[in-house]
Amino acid sequence: MIKKKILSDKEKLVALEKKLEVAEEKLKFRLGHFRGVPHESASGELAYSELKVLEDYVEGLKKEVRTLRAKILGPKVLDRRSSA
Repeated sequence: MIKKKILSDKEKLVALEKKLEVAEEKLKFRLGHFRGVPHESASGELAYSELKVLEDYVEGLKKEVRTLRAKILGPKVLDRRSSA
């Protein structure tokens, strides 16, 4: 039986940040080579769909990183000026 290694929150954060970095590079490359969707072009529509999926993936990773950072760092401390 194979045991899965349970990662700490900090290890998860590092892994997610690496994934995010790779995904952002892919997105930047795809955006740089994307020429728009030609009318009634199946390959153009497929490229557009793949681009949108990659954008959603990057946004999901960013949200996970923010959530995990908040969990590690704890609740944000209110600014003293806003409590006055």
